[in-house]
Amino acid sequence: MKALVYDGPWQMPLRDHPSPVPQQGEVLVRVQAAGICGSDVHGFTGSTGRRTPGVVMGHEFCGVIEALGEETADRTPGERVVVQPIISCAQCAECLAGRANLCLQRRGIGWSVDGGYAELVRVPSRNALPLPSEISWHEGAMIEPLAVALHAVNLTPLDFGQTVVVLGAGPIGLLCVLALKLRGAGRVLVSDLSAHRLQLARQLGADLTLPADGDPVNEVRRLTGNHGADAVLEAVGLEVTAAQSLQMVRNGGAVTWVGNSAPTVRISMQEIVTREITVRGAYAFTAEFAAAMTLLRSGRLNLTPLIEHVAPLHEGPQLVRDLARGQLDAVKVVLEP
Repeated sequence: MKALVYDGPWQMPLRDHPSPVPQQGEVLVRVQAAGICGSDVHGFTGSTGRRTPGVVMGHEFCGVIEALGEETADRTPGERVVVQPIISCAQCAECLAGRANLCLQRRGIGWSVDGGYAELVRVPSRNALPLPSEISWHEGAMIEPLAVALHAVNLTPLDFGQTVVVLGAGPIGLLCVLALKLRGAGRVLVSDLSAHRLQLARQLGADLTLPADGDPVNEVRRLTGNHGADAVLEAVGLEVTAAQSLQMVRNGGAVTWVGNSAPTVRISMQEIVTREITVRGAYAFTAEFAAAMTLLRSGRLNLTPLIEHVAPLHEGPQLVRDLARGQLDAVKVVLEP
């Protein structure tokens, strides 16, 4: 089969790769659509150190069950599925508490084990969830990032009508805009460097957009009567935006970090302590994966404006390279193996 194999920083060629064979409790999925995630782009450059050479990336994907391993009699070849990429042990304290995303033995399809940038991938049967026929393949590839955004918003303390800032208008940031509006946020402000992405943010429901190359911190202060936003969601993952998230929020406000680009950032502990800011991380999702499917099936959300480029698998290496170099300003790229 064909697959994009990560060889090391800036190297991810299309290769003939051994076709996987499903083991006990696994199914073989023929991939129909796989989204390129920003974490894969950062992994491709080597900046995060969270991708190991030899792995096939891709954790936002859906497809059709092609073959069954042993003890999967409840599954059917030809079944449409979306893959939930977190492999958890189902036995540790975190799993038993309903926090499988924080599993002590956590692995990930597309970073720990081979993922969806391939024609075929084997996954645990319990990670291959039935994909309703009302959801297209391209929408199916958006379920995972939508779940991430829903989880980040769900973790953020927020009352109806409050003001929220989203830093970063990439896929997660824009999906957070949709999730915040569903949650009942009042004003949603979005900051980004890209005029194109800010325009899309307004199209998706953002009330105001702030060019990141201006002075977004002072602008938020001005727009809130020097009070600050009630909550800030940081969806970039860099030191500058981590600092801005603290400077923009009101005293006693809430900051949620969902961006995860820079492994280490320096922040002001004094700012957090003396202003009683609550800062928390948001990683992946729990029940939000199923909730994302329900939302898409209901038709309440239209994610197609975010999918700005669709291409065959063999174009993947160049597209990831272009995204990494800032030469392609497409919010979401979907590959069709």
